[in-house]
This record gives sequence, C-alpha cells and structure tokens, in this order.
Amino acid sequence: MNYIPARSAFAVALFAAGSLLGGADAFAQQARSGPQLLAAAEQSFSAIPFGAPKPQPGLTRIDDESCLEWGECTYVDANHVLHSFGDCCDVDAVVVKLIVVADLGDRPISALGIGEARSMPEVVDRVGRFLPEAKIDCQEYPAADGVTYTCGAMLGEGWFQLFFDGSRRLREVRIDAYHFT
Repeated sequence: MNYIPARSAFAVALFAAGSLLGGADAFAQQARSGPQLLAAAEQSFSAIPFGAPKPQPGLTRIDDESCLEWGECTYVDANHVLHSFGDCCDVDAVVVKLIVVADLGDRPISALGIGEARSMPEVVDRVGRFLPEAKIDCQEYPAADGVTYTCGAMLGEGWFQLFFDGSRRLREVRIDAYHFT
C-alpha cells in the first residue's frame, strides 16, 4: 500500500486551508529581508520615511540644545513620535524615530505592534510577533538606580531598541535608519 499520495493530499489541503484563512500560517508566509524588516518597522512608527528632508508637514520642532550645537534637530508629530534629523546622504534627513512612553501614558503604541503592552516579556513577545524574522536580543545594564534592560535587533542597515527600567517596564522605543558608529 502506498501512503505518499495521502500524505501529499493532506499537505496540499493544509496549505490550501492556510491560504484560505488569510495566509497567516508558516506555509503562506515568506521571510522578509533586512531592508524589508527595516521598512516595515519604521513605517509602524510614522508615515514619514527615513531619509525625508526637513521640513515635513505635521512635525513641530522641539527646541533643544542638540539642534543648536550639532544641527541634529528633533521634531514631534501628533502621535508623540520624535523624529530626529541628522546628516544622511548629504542632506539633513530623518535618521531616528523615538517614542517616550511617559508622553503617551496608557495609550496604545502602534510602533512594532506594541499596543498597550508595557512589561518587558509582553512587549518583547508582541514585537517578536510583529517582526518574526528579527533576532531580538536583550541585555541587562547597570544604572545609577539599579539596572536597566535594553532589547533590540538589527534590521538591515538599521536597528530598533526597546528600553526598560529596573522593574522591566517600557520607557522608550527607538529605531535608527543606519549605524552611527
């Protein structure tokens, strides 16, 4: 008796069922490359793309000393996403996006699929589901008031970082267009 056709039929049926259910299963998903991951992640912060020159509609400049000293100005949008402009490609362009959780309170964070999560395990889990191809690494660092935690992953030329306080509560979410080292 030959079982191969039955197994093949089962595999085809399983694949078809996944496709009919919206393609969310492993059969229907295709792994994204580093640049694709970076694009998806940075779009989750705001629609203003990395490399966009200033001024951009909908952004308000924050007066801080870095803008005067280094020319790397920061602007905020209506969703409290900070956009830092710096030297990129011979123009002053968006190179960093940052969310300070204290500025949002309990409101959902659209960036990286975080939503209302604030505890480190829940945030890392949600980000892992949003970017399943990313290899998220978490580190503990000594701080003046105990320890802090940083989790992040490389995304092509850029990367994201999640900053947590000593009680493992989310403080900031940051994405960089490229490595500044």
